[in-house]
Amino acid sequence: MSTDIERLLAAAADDTDQPLNTDVDDLLVRARRSVRSTRIATVSTAVLTTGVIIAGAATWSANRDQSTAPAGVPGATITIDAKTGLVVDGETGKTIQPPPPVSPLSDAEIYRRCVQYDRENVDFLREQKANLWDKAGPITPQWKVVYKSGDQSLLSAGFLSPDKSILSTCTMDAPQKPFTNGRLSTTEKAPKSTAGVPQAAEAGAWVPVAGAARVLVEYRGDKSPRQALVGTDGFYTLGYTGVRSGQIPLQRIRAYDATGKKIWELVNKPADEPTVASPTGPDNVTVKTADPVTPDAVLTKDPLTGKALVPPPPVSPLTDEEITTRCRGVDGIYLEGGSPAQDPRIKAAGPVTKDWKVALKTGTGDKVTAVLISPDQKVYAWCHMLAATAKGPYDYTRGAVQANGRFGDTFEFGMVPDGVAQIVVDLPKQGPTRALISNGYYIWGLTGGNSGIQNVRVRGYDAHGKLIYDQKKDVDADFD
Repeated sequence: MSTDIERLLAAAADDTDQPLNTDVDDLLVRARRSVRSTRIATVSTAVLTTGVIIAGAATWSANRDQSTAPAGVPGATITIDAKTGLVVDGETGKTIQPPPPVSPLSDAEIYRRCVQYDRENVDFLREQKANLWDKAGPITPQWKVVYKSGDQSLLSAGFLSPDKSILSTCTMDAPQKPFTNGRLSTTEKAPKSTAGVPQAAEAGAWVPVAGAARVLVEYRGDKSPRQALVGTDGFYTLGYTGVRSGQIPLQRIRAYDATGKKIWELVNKPADEPTVASPTGPDNVTVKTADPVTPDAVLTKDPLTGKALVPPPPVSPLTDEEITTRCRGVDGIYLEGGSPAQDPRIKAAGPVTKDWKVALKTGTGDKVTAVLISPDQKVYAWCHMLAATAKGPYDYTRGAVQANGRFGDTFEFGMVPDGVAQIVVDLPKQGPTRALISNGYYIWGLTGGNSGIQNVRVRGYDAHGKLIYDQKKDVDADFD
């Protein structure tokens, strides 16, 4: 998820009122929304290099286990098939697929691609006083590339600081197209974590004991373990294919030495009584949108400069029923990975059906970004899809109405202020853009996916073209 991961994740990092319980899924979901963070990640979000994250309230147990072994290899728990060269899991007898490919990019090229986004991450977290344990600063050429996987475009890479205290993760769809960036400590544990291991180990990126030659990772629902690409210093990655995998719980990590002996293991054990969060607003409050205002004339030129405005993004040609049908697929993944730490109204709204109102929709062809409102008018679903099904790239979240009858501020869309007929968003690349307004909501482009969060000026004009709203807002300003 870039970044890699909700402006960035500092808002999600502040969970003093909620136990963590290693519920990385919920933190990431809230972080994405509160930080359009597909690009930035704090320890609380614990971004994985695969774009898949740990989910579900859980406790972890770590141990070193060398007791089990397949026949013929004393002390070993995996073997190598002599004919295929593939790893065979001694516990199940299953043949494991090869690890993801090593990136053909040089370390210098990987540094060049990642440095800007790591620096943005570090600067923002410093401003938010988050990750105070991170003293290493942004990556430099002195940082060591400890793993790299991908091709000429896709990339999953990790940088280790000279003092070996910080792992900086970088996942990209292409040059200048970051998906996620994260900072993980090799010494500090996540706040309120039950894992008993440093952040980088809990996040599924590092084996904290020497000698790891192969690593097997299992997610809930996997029929067979996945083999990671092991780099140096015990760091590893499952790679990145460019497909968003949703919120899938990580079940187990096993590390083996060169002889096939298991030297370390981390197991996710569901908590008996997960904490349930309180609603963020009264249960009887429903969303209140501004009354529609018809302008005397449509703005085509910027009232401030006289220059032509960029037209609003197009209304999606998909029907409302097509949108609810498509979004239902990713909504199911979201609900499956949902957490008891979320506002209970989010789950109580039930799955997306044709009864959900499509309040806003933009896009062309199969590409769509939409805002759906639950029948009880207490929950929104923000749905971004680049293909007709959840098998393609997507981004998704839900949110519940606050006590004031408004949804919380997000990077992907906005709620129209009272009395406003037209909105201009000052986007940094394309310039002042007239927003698309629909049913009390507005949007400035196909938000979602690879995000570039920018703090921009948003201007609202009344029916007569008078400026009556003028505020700064963090927005997703990178559209794919």
